Amino acid sequence: MKRLHRLLPVALCAVLTGAGAAPASAPTYRIVGPDGKVTFSDRRPTDPQLKTRELGKVVTAPLLAPGNDPFDLHPATTLPPARQPIGDGLAAPVDVSGKPFPPGLPDAILDVLVHQFFVQTLLETCPRLHPAFTDRYQGGVRNWRDRNADILSRSNRITFARFTAEQRDTLRATGRARLAQLLPPPGSSDADKGLWCERMSSDLVRHQFELVGDIRVAPIIYFDLP
Repeated sequence: MKRLHRLLPVALCAVLTGAGAAPASAPTYRIVGPDGKVTFSDRRPTDPQLKTRELGKVVTAPLLAPGNDPFDLHPATTLPPARQPIGDGLAAPVDVSGKPFPPGLPDAILDVLVHQFFVQTLLETCPRLHPAFTDRYQGGVRNWRDRNADILSRSNRITFARFTAEQRDTLRATGRARLAQLLPPPGSSDADKGLWCERMSSDLVRHQFELVGDIRVAPIIYFDLP
């Protein structure tokens, strides 16, 4: 009983202290309507047409620019559309050292990766369909790799030196999704796949898919390797 009397004041103080504690502040949301009007609220709106951002909360921008158009293996002769600047409340993605990536570098690495996936798929698919032309397919891929060796080497070095494992996974997953746009549709017959092999391997031999001269990979060329 004496012990109970000693504990009661302690418990009472704890209750009073908890009752007097300031409640956690509710988040405040900045809301931009379709007409550009900005309002603030402590409730997140459910209307998808409203652009909403929680104040004080910084979100990292996507590593890669959204790919709305089908990927083109042919070299680009003009600069791609400028990526939208990092918006209010968004932080630029950073590399393993915590530094923001140079403009366009992740997308340039992705372009090289898609080309690498493409020639590897060509090499794995076409000799199986046309064994008699195995040497032709292998020679075409080998010569392509030799012609573009410097860019391929620089891209691979940058990827493993500057990108985190999670970022490399993102690059590979996005690259394979872009590659799927270039392959025969699922369920295609061997005859249709064979025609695809003939067309793509011929373009490869004619230097239609070169990384050298492709302005999209300029950030890789001008990046200072350690």
